[in-house]
Amino acid sequence: MSSNLKGFIVACPKCGEEKQINVPESLFYQKTFGTVKIKVPQGAVCKDHNFIVFISTKGQIVGYDVIDTSVSSDQHGNLSKEIIDLSLEELIDAFGFNCVAGLIHAKLFHYPSFVVRSDEFHIDIEQLDEMFDRLIPLQYRNDNPIKDVEFDTYVFTNENYFYTAFKNNNEGAFLINNRKHIIHKPWEDACEFEKSILDNALGRKDKEEQLKYLAQYIIQFIKDVEFTKSLLEDSDTISERDLIKQLKQKLIVSTIDKKRVSIIKEFIKQRYPKELSEKIRS
Repeated sequence: MSSNLKGFIVACPKCGEEKQINVPESLFYQKTFGTVKIKVPQGAVCKDHNFIVFISTKGQIVGYDVIDTSVSSDQHGNLSKEIIDLSLEELIDAFGFNCVAGLIHAKLFHYPSFVVRSDEFHIDIEQLDEMFDRLIPLQYRNDNPIKDVEFDTYVFTNENYFYTAFKNNNEGAFLINNRKHIIHKPWEDACEFEKSILDNALGRKDKEEQLKYLAQYIIQFIKDVEFTKSLLEDSDTISERDLIKQLKQKLIVSTIDKKRVSIIKEFIKQRYPKELSEKIRS
């Protein structure tokens, strides 16, 4: 790569596709504070979408925005319709594919989550939390609602200073901003399960039914978890291999493989006494 270019791994806020783009270093010399706005054309990262990435003068990605979406921010940053009434595609347009996947993971796996917003972006956070709660069976809705926190530009002139301070005080929380960027995630998992069910739901032709399909995929996962839990309660220990074998025999409507068992194990570890997950031997 040329010494005059700087590489960044960016993720399409619409579909989550990731790829490196190269940006002229001279753009960062021209600004002493704030962010550099880069337009990423269709085909540069993913084949179907173009978008904007915001990069701080320190060389860190601080947000994204989609271009020409059916639902986006108006000139004041207000969503054009009620969050609770958004379709799945509109929700992803508003908050970004990876952020939506992360919020689903946080709600399912009982992590606190925050949306860091600037004062010009007005979010009804209670509606947002209710929307994600609707995706999850009632008994698994938790006492970790999605919350918002305002980034005060008068107090913090540099976003990165604010993010660092907030992360230090909320290490166990999932943090996103209103520019469709994940600031911090307290888990190592890449949210492959959540991304796959989002993709499956988006593949449904009836856009009005996509959220219902997403909820159905989550319900099926919970059923797999609860059956696994019953097996563990009746066992002293069980190997991963034997567990996969038993689950394949009983859960014929689910795709059971090592990845599925891994995410089930993680759910049990987060939601139930740790002794249960420890019964599964690698």
